[in-house]
Amino acid sequence: MKPLPLIAAGLLAAFLLLSPAVMAAAPTVSVSPTSVAGNQTITISGTATASSVVSIGVTNPNSVTVALANVAASSSGTYTYSFAAGGTTSWISGTYTVTATVSGLSGTATFTYTMTTTTITPSYNVTQALVDIEGNLTQIKSELTALQTSATTAQTDMKANFTAISSSLTSLGTQLTTIAGQVTTLTTNLGTLSTAVTNMQGQLTTISSNIATLTTDVQAAQAAATAAQTAATNANNSVSSTQTYVLVVAVLAAITLVLELAILIRKLS
Repeated sequence: MKPLPLIAAGLLAAFLLLSPAVMAAAPTVSVSPTSVAGNQTITISGTATASSVVSIGVTNPNSVTVALANVAASSSGTYTYSFAAGGTTSWISGTYTVTATVSGLSGTATFTYTMTTTTITPSYNVTQALVDIEGNLTQIKSELTALQTSATTAQTDMKANFTAISSSLTSLGTQLTTIAGQVTTLTTNLGTLSTAVTNMQGQLTTISSNIATLTTDVQAAQAAATAAQTAATNANNSVSSTQTYVLVVAVLAAITLVLELAILIRKLS
């Protein structure tokens, strides 16, 4: 059961990593003003995924980056970023491209810029630096707020997911316990059935022995009956011979008596 928490954690991590890409939408971008000159302030705004971090890049006509920032979108999905044009030699006259990116999805807008003789001045560099510092501090604060919100949301989601996983594991443990009990009962029943079969085999063996003994007794009885019948036959034959002998003797005795009587009568006459 140990791999289950690892699998659940992996699925949760994949969900957390993939969910922003699934839920994100391409941001919209607008620039004000669309025609800029000198050190004029440029405002970039638009809409993006709520509470997301929008990466903003501004490139000159030669595709050189002249401004770069990360802006936190509000809970309603809007964002705004302002900065001053000029201040470096990369700001040349021409068409500039603004790109806003969220989770790999991008939106673009363009504006035109015209250099002036006062575009690059030492005093402006200090001002621009202060503006950039203020903007960066504001941006850092917004990003920290967005990160805190994201962390809180992720923590809540993870807690809910781990609670669900814990409940699932508890339910699985209960089911396994029930199955173990059923297996134990089945084992006991099989043991009882095995004992009954063994007893039945013993009884069948005893019956078989009794049948063998009875067969022997029957055969002995048949032999005794045959012997008795033979003896009876012999006895019957013996009786018949004896009767015949007695009858012959009686006849001979009668004949003898008749002869003696005849002789006696003759003598007397």
